[in-house]
Amino acid sequence: MIKVTTTLFYSLILSSSLAQVNLNKAIEQIQIDKYFNEICLDFVRKIDLPEIGDKDFQQIIIIRHGEPAMNKKGWKNRQEAIRYTEMYDSVGIYDFEQKPICLRDQDVDTIFTSQLPRAINTCEKTFENNIPMHSMKLFNEFERKVIKFPNIKLPRQFWSITTRIVWMMGFNHKGIESFSEAKMRANDAANYLDNNAQNHGSTVLFAHGFINRYIKKYLKKSGYKVIDMDGKKYLGAYYFYKIK
Repeated sequence: MIKVTTTLFYSLILSSSLAQVNLNKAIEQIQIDKYFNEICLDFVRKIDLPEIGDKDFQQIIIIRHGEPAMNKKGWKNRQEAIRYTEMYDSVGIYDFEQKPICLRDQDVDTIFTSQLPRAINTCEKTFENNIPMHSMKLFNEFERKVIKFPNIKLPRQFWSITTRIVWMMGFNHKGIESFSEAKMRANDAANYLDNNAQNHGSTVLFAHGFINRYIKKYLKKSGYKVIDMDGKKYLGAYYFYKIK
């Protein structure tokens, strides 16, 4: 009797695990088909996947902002690199044809963005103010400060890459948040989005390259599956889901 009960117990666990694997594959296929067929990204709906049934289904979409409307080419000295960084944080974005996400009625109540103009402008151009937007410093890009270096002309990428590497090594953060503080903020941002998804089912954020990647890391730790839709690129996205 004990052997039969144990066998039945493990059979139920195996059956449940296989069902979850198949459900994961179905969700991923829906989103990948949209991406490769250039159909606008949106949320998976329970009506499209009856297998979800009455399970709690949380979804989060995080989008990187569009391309900033400024000239990013050329060589710069240190002072020019400082002005470039300031300008990067103050401009909007170029217009785009393909929207990064299309939402239907009642998908979300509020769209979240960082407080930086390039993220806000991307949201505005995507939804044309049809959905309330809430901008929060919590979602701002990781801070950076141009390193002290001889004031000579160097490729623009030298300043941005070297500045970020030195900062991540634990230096050059006087007056701005440290790398460890930035990671803590990204963890808080992930928790905020998770709580919002628990309460509302689905959540959308427009933010930035570095913080998006760390939010992704912490959401995965909290049990979310992720599909990378060129999330590192301008207007790229990460799609997250969790089924309880």
